[in-house]
Amino acid sequence: MKNFLTIFFVTIALIIPVDQIHAKEDKELRKQRQEAQKERQAEKKERNQEITDAIKSFAEFTATLRYEYPPLLKEIDTEFEFKQVDLQADRNAKIAEVEAENQTMWASLLMPQGGGQNMEALKKIEEKAKIQSDKLFRLKEEAAQTAHKGKMASEKKKHALLQQRDNRALEEAASLGLTKKYTPIMATPIGGELTRQEKQWNKREKNGIDQIQLRNLKIIQEFKNGEKLREWELKNFDEDFQLQRDEKRELHALESQQRFFNSLLMQATQGAEVNQQEMMAKFAELGKQTKLVKIKYDTVRKKNSITRREEKKKLEKG
Repeated sequence: MKNFLTIFFVTIALIIPVDQIHAKEDKELRKQRQEAQKERQAEKKERNQEITDAIKSFAEFTATLRYEYPPLLKEIDTEFEFKQVDLQADRNAKIAEVEAENQTMWASLLMPQGGGQNMEALKKIEEKAKIQSDKLFRLKEEAAQTAHKGKMASEKKKHALLQQRDNRALEEAASLGLTKKYTPIMATPIGGELTRQEKQWNKREKNGIDQIQLRNLKIIQEFKNGEKLREWELKNFDEDFQLQRDEKRELHALESQQRFFNSLLMQATQGAEVNQQEMMAKFAELGKQTKLVKIKYDTVRKKNSITRREEKKKLEKG
């Protein structure tokens, strides 16, 4: 019995100090973890405030840019408009001369002829009418091409200014830290391994950094993707112009024939040797061909609109 009590009390004496040591260690670890958590929270608060201040500063800077550049762009537009006035005046003078020639030609065509005109004579007039009509069309087409080139050059000048604006905005964004990738403020193991709370913190921090990157990207997106969007829009502008010219060329050929057959209709009332049934069939065919041409180009434009809508979405996303 005496030996049993001795062993019991020795055992108690050995156990109690160990438990006290573990308790002391656990308390110390909790204290260290709490201090580390406070440091992380303070770092995160400082980082978030830094980002908030940067976003505010960037908004103020870009507001100044948006106020500064429109007058400069307007100057380029005004310069282009003045040039267009002179070009249009020159074009109108040349067109007026050719139109006067056309009126004289059509007047001779419609003037009553003794005994009417045979088909051979009318064929020669048709050839002459086509030459005059093509001459007028080429003149208008050259004028349109000149105006288009002027507009393209003007837009490129504006794009250079806007690129300067974008570069300034991106440089400011970089200086404010809006273009950098932030490093997550991660919890590190204290006393062997991460606690459940520390693991959750790290997960939230990684997700938070991704959200910061996405938000900052959206803020600078307009300036980052500006050049690509402007080049894309200018390319579309040029394509649309060329498409319009192609359509006008096809329609011009049909319209020239229609004008001639209209003249033939007038001649038919003056005794010219024309086959009215054949002429009406020609009218019907020309009308059909005109509609088909318009349908063809309308289809191309609609498809372009769909394609460009999707292309723009991709460009805006970067």
